Amino acid sequence: MSGNMKIKYLLVITLLIVLTGCSQPDEPTIGLYPAVHREDIDQIERHIYWGADINQIDVDGETPLHIASAAGSYVVVKLLLKNGADVNLKDNKGQTALFNAVMAGKTEVAELLIKQGAEFDANDLLLTAAKNGITDRDVIELLKQQGADINQPGENGQTPLLAAIQTSNRVMVKFLIAAGADVNQTSTDGMPPLTLARQKQDQDIIRLLQKNGATEAISR
Repeated sequence: MSGNMKIKYLLVITLLIVLTGCSQPDEPTIGLYPAVHREDIDQIERHIYWGADINQIDVDGETPLHIASAAGSYVVVKLLLKNGADVNLKDNKGQTALFNAVMAGKTEVAELLIKQGAEFDANDLLLTAAKNGITDRDVIELLKQQGADINQPGENGQTPLLAAIQTSNRVMVKFLIAAGADVNQTSTDGMPPLTLARQKQDQDIIRLLQKNGATEAISR
Protein backbone atom coordinates (compact mmCIF):
# COMPACT_ATOMS: atom_id res chain seq x y z
CA MET A 1 0.00 0.00 0.00
CA SER A 2 1.44 3.36 -1.06
CA GLY A 3 1.97 6.23 1.34
CA ASN A 4 -1.01 8.17 -0.04
CA MET A 5 -3.26 5.14 0.22
CA LYS A 6 -2.23 4.60 3.83
CA ILE A 7 -3.07 8.20 4.65
CA LYS A 8 -6.47 7.93 2.95
CA TYR A 9 -7.15 4.66 4.76
CA LEU A 10 -6.29 6.18 8.13
CA LEU A 11 -8.48 9.21 7.41
CA VAL A 12 -11.43 6.98 6.57
CA ILE A 13 -10.96 4.94 9.76
CA THR A 14 -10.67 8.12 11.83
CA LEU A 15 -13.83 9.54 10.25
CA LEU A 16 -15.73 6.33 10.97
CA ILE A 17 -14.62 6.41 14.60
CA VAL A 18 -15.71 10.03 14.96
CA LEU A 19 -19.08 9.38 13.32
CA THR A 20 -19.64 6.34 15.50
CA GLY A 21 -18.87 8.36 18.62
CA CYS A 22 -21.31 11.07 17.55
CA SER A 23 -24.16 8.75 16.66
CA GLN A 24 -27.43 9.47 18.39
CA PRO A 25 -28.71 7.08 21.04
CA ASP A 26 -31.60 4.76 20.35
CA GLU A 27 -35.05 5.92 21.32
CA PRO A 28 -36.17 4.81 24.80
CA THR A 29 -37.94 1.47 25.02
CA ILE A 30 -39.76 2.14 28.30
CA GLY A 31 -41.54 5.18 29.70
CA LEU A 32 -39.72 7.83 31.69
CA TYR A 33 -41.46 6.96 34.97
CA PRO A 34 -40.66 3.23 34.78
CA ALA A 35 -37.08 4.18 33.94
CA VAL A 36 -36.89 6.40 37.02
CA HIS A 37 -38.41 3.72 39.23
CA ARG A 38 -35.84 1.22 37.94
CA GLU A 39 -33.01 3.76 38.19
CA ASP A 40 -32.22 2.95 34.56
CA ILE A 41 -29.77 5.71 33.67
CA ASP A 42 -29.46 4.62 30.03
CA GLN A 43 -33.21 4.86 29.44
CA ILE A 44 -33.48 8.17 31.31
CA GLU A 45 -30.65 9.63 29.21
CA ARG A 46 -32.43 8.46 26.07
CA HIS A 47 -35.60 10.25 27.16
CA ILE A 48 -33.61 13.41 27.81
CA TYR A 49 -31.87 13.20 24.42
CA TRP A 50 -35.15 12.68 22.57
CA GLY A 51 -36.74 15.69 24.22
CA ALA A 52 -38.93 14.26 26.97
CA ASP A 53 -40.47 16.79 29.34
CA ILE A 54 -38.36 16.24 32.44
CA ASN A 55 -40.96 18.08 34.54
CA GLN A 56 -43.97 16.07 33.38
CA ILE A 57 -46.39 15.01 36.10
CA ASP A 58 -48.24 11.78 36.79
CA VAL A 59 -51.80 11.40 38.10
CA ASP A 60 -50.61 12.37 41.60
CA GLY A 61 -48.92 15.50 40.30
CA GLU A 62 -45.49 14.00 40.94
CA THR A 63 -42.58 14.68 38.64
CA PRO A 64 -39.74 12.21 37.98
CA LEU A 65 -37.75 14.23 40.54
CA HIS A 66 -40.39 13.55 43.21
CA ILE A 67 -40.16 9.82 42.52
CA ALA A 68 -36.37 9.66 42.48
CA SER A 69 -36.08 11.78 45.63
CA ALA A 70 -38.43 9.57 47.62
CA ALA A 71 -36.43 6.53 46.53
CA GLY A 72 -33.13 8.16 47.47
CA SER A 73 -31.80 7.67 43.94
CA TYR A 74 -28.92 10.13 44.18
CA VAL A 75 -27.54 9.51 40.67
CA VAL A 76 -30.98 9.84 39.08
CA VAL A 77 -31.78 13.00 41.04
CA LYS A 78 -28.46 14.52 40.02
CA LEU A 79 -29.07 13.64 36.37
CA LEU A 80 -32.58 15.11 36.41
CA LEU A 81 -31.41 18.33 38.06
CA LYS A 82 -28.56 18.67 35.58
CA ASN A 83 -31.07 18.49 32.75
CA GLY A 84 -33.57 21.04 33.97
CA ALA A 85 -35.75 19.38 36.61
CA ASP A 86 -37.58 22.04 38.64
CA VAL A 87 -36.57 21.47 42.25
CA ASN A 88 -39.57 23.37 43.64
CA LEU A 89 -42.50 21.90 41.72
CA LYS A 90 -45.27 20.64 44.02
CA ASP A 91 -47.43 17.56 43.67
CA ASN A 92 -51.20 17.39 44.17
CA LYS A 93 -50.68 17.43 47.95
CA GLY A 94 -48.52 20.54 47.77
CA GLN A 95 -45.30 18.67 48.51
CA THR A 96 -41.92 19.10 46.85
CA ALA A 97 -39.19 16.61 46.00
CA LEU A 98 -37.32 17.77 49.12
CA PHE A 99 -40.32 16.92 51.29
CA ASN A 100 -40.33 13.42 49.80
CA ALA A 101 -36.62 12.96 50.44
CA VAL A 102 -36.83 14.13 54.05
CA MET A 103 -39.88 12.04 54.89
CA ALA A 104 -38.16 8.99 53.41
CA GLY A 105 -35.02 9.68 55.44
CA LYS A 106 -32.94 10.21 52.29
CA THR A 107 -30.70 12.93 53.70
CA GLU A 108 -27.99 12.71 51.03
CA VAL A 109 -30.56 13.45 48.35
CA ALA A 110 -32.13 16.14 50.55
CA GLU A 111 -28.77 17.89 50.86
CA LEU A 112 -28.36 17.83 47.08
CA LEU A 113 -31.81 19.33 46.56
CA ILE A 114 -31.09 22.07 49.09
CA LYS A 115 -27.84 22.92 47.31
CA GLN A 116 -29.84 23.20 44.08
CA GLY A 117 -32.16 25.81 45.57
CA ALA A 118 -35.01 23.85 47.13
CA GLU A 119 -37.31 26.13 49.11
CA PHE A 120 -38.47 24.89 52.51
CA ASP A 121 -39.31 25.69 56.12
CA ALA A 122 -36.99 23.66 58.35
CA ASN A 123 -39.31 23.94 61.36
CA ASP A 124 -42.30 22.63 59.42
CA LEU A 125 -40.29 19.74 58.02
CA LEU A 126 -39.01 18.75 61.47
CA LEU A 127 -42.49 18.85 62.99
CA THR A 128 -43.93 16.83 60.12
CA ALA A 129 -41.11 14.29 60.41
CA ALA A 130 -41.93 13.85 64.10
CA LYS A 131 -45.63 13.41 63.32
CA ASN A 132 -44.98 10.96 60.50
CA GLY A 133 -42.97 8.52 62.56
CA ILE A 134 -39.56 9.26 61.07
CA THR A 135 -36.85 7.49 63.08
CA ASP A 136 -33.73 8.80 61.36
CA ARG A 137 -31.29 10.80 63.49
CA ASP A 138 -29.71 12.25 60.34
CA VAL A 139 -32.99 13.95 59.43
CA ILE A 140 -32.96 15.85 62.73
CA GLU A 141 -29.32 16.83 62.32
CA LEU A 142 -29.84 17.98 58.74
CA LEU A 143 -32.83 20.15 59.64
CA LYS A 144 -31.03 21.60 62.67
CA GLN A 145 -28.14 22.53 60.38
CA GLN A 146 -30.67 24.23 58.13
CA GLY A 147 -31.96 26.37 61.00
CA ALA A 148 -34.76 24.32 62.54
CA ASP A 149 -35.61 25.26 66.13
CA ILE A 150 -35.95 21.95 67.96
CA ASN A 151 -38.47 23.50 70.39
CA GLN A 152 -40.56 25.55 67.95
CA PRO A 153 -44.30 24.75 68.21
CA GLY A 154 -46.29 24.29 65.04
CA GLU A 155 -49.68 25.74 64.19
CA ASN A 156 -51.39 23.17 66.40
CA GLY A 157 -49.28 24.24 69.39
CA GLN A 158 -47.19 21.08 69.56
CA THR A 159 -43.42 20.96 69.57
CA PRO A 160 -41.66 18.19 67.62
CA LEU A 161 -41.15 16.34 70.93
CA LEU A 162 -44.86 16.45 71.75
CA ALA A 163 -45.69 15.33 68.20
CA ALA A 164 -43.35 12.36 68.56
CA ILE A 165 -44.91 11.44 71.92
CA GLN A 166 -48.40 11.75 70.40
CA THR A 167 -47.50 9.13 67.80
CA SER A 168 -45.53 6.98 70.29
CA ASN A 169 -42.40 7.47 68.20
CA ARG A 170 -39.94 6.41 70.89
CA VAL A 171 -36.89 6.55 68.64
CA MET A 172 -37.67 10.11 67.57
CA VAL A 173 -38.32 11.11 71.20
CA LYS A 174 -34.87 9.81 72.12
CA PHE A 175 -33.17 11.59 69.22
CA LEU A 176 -34.99 14.87 69.87
CA ILE A 177 -33.98 14.87 73.52
CA ALA A 178 -30.39 14.14 72.52
CA ALA A 179 -30.59 17.04 70.07
CA GLY A 180 -31.67 19.45 72.79
CA ALA A 181 -35.46 19.24 72.99
CA ASP A 182 -36.89 20.77 76.18
CA VAL A 183 -38.55 17.87 78.02
CA ASN A 184 -40.69 20.31 80.04
CA GLN A 185 -41.87 22.63 77.29
CA THR A 186 -45.64 22.45 77.07
CA SER A 187 -47.91 22.83 74.10
CA THR A 188 -49.54 26.22 73.66
CA ASP A 189 -52.57 24.91 75.56
CA GLY A 190 -50.43 23.84 78.53
CA MET A 191 -49.85 20.12 77.95
CA PRO A 192 -46.47 18.95 79.38
CA PRO A 193 -44.67 16.14 77.54
CA LEU A 194 -44.76 13.84 80.59
CA THR A 195 -48.52 14.28 81.01
CA LEU A 196 -49.06 13.45 77.35
CA ALA A 197 -46.88 10.34 77.68
CA ARG A 198 -48.95 9.22 80.69
CA GLN A 199 -52.14 9.72 78.69
CA LYS A 200 -50.66 7.56 75.94
CA GLN A 201 -49.66 5.00 78.60
CA ASP A 202 -46.27 4.66 76.96
CA GLN A 203 -44.01 3.49 79.78
CA ASP A 204 -40.84 3.59 77.70
CA ILE A 205 -41.34 7.25 76.82
CA ILE A 206 -42.36 8.07 80.40
CA ARG A 207 -39.13 6.58 81.71
CA LEU A 208 -37.10 8.32 79.02
CA LEU A 209 -38.62 11.70 79.86
CA GLN A 210 -38.18 11.25 83.60
CA LYS A 211 -34.59 10.15 83.11
CA ASN A 212 -33.97 13.45 81.35
CA GLY A 213 -35.60 15.62 84.00
CA ALA A 214 -39.22 15.86 82.87
CA THR A 215 -41.87 16.90 85.37
CA GLU A 216 -45.56 17.59 85.05
CA ALA A 217 -45.24 21.17 86.20
CA ILE A 218 -46.30 23.61 83.51
CA SER A 219 -43.27 25.26 81.94
CA ARG A 220 -43.81 27.36 78.84
